Amino acid sequence: MIQRLGGDYAASEVRWQDDALCGGLPLGVFVPDKEDPKGLETARTYCNPCPVRGTCLRYALTYGLRGYWGGTDTAERRRLKAKKDRAKCPSCTSTRVVDMVDSHDALCLACGLSWLRESAAQPRTSTRVRTVA
Repeated sequence: MIQRLGGDYAASEVRWQDDALCGGLPLGVFVPDKEDPKGLETARTYCNPCPVRGTCLRYALTYGLRGYWGGTDTAERRRLKAKKDRAKCPSCTSTRVVDMVDSHDALCLACGLSWLRESAAQPRTSTRVRTVA
C-alpha cells in the first residue's frame, strides 16, 4: 500500500489501494526521485488495466501528490488541474456561454445576454431566457 510521504492517511481514504495492481511493489517505482518517460511507461503497465485507476487519479489530484498515480505523472496532473480559458459573459462573467448556430452570436445561459463574439465588450442585446426545470 502506498502511504502519504510525511504521514499516514485515514484508513477509509486509502482502502481502495487494497484493490490496486501496484500493491506490494516498491514505492520508488511510483514515486521516484525524478520522473521520466520510461518510469511513466513502467507505471502505466500496472495503471492502465488497474480496476481503481480513476480513484487513484482522483486521490492524487485531491492531495497534490507527486509521482505516477492513475497512469499520469505530476506534470499531466498539473495540466489537468490548470484553470481553463473559457468564454465568459461580458455582463455577469458566467462561463455558461453557448455559441448560437449559424451566427457569430454567443448567448449566456445564466443572464440571457447575447452578443457578437468578435465584440465581447459590446453586448448587442439583452434577452432574458426562461429557465426550464
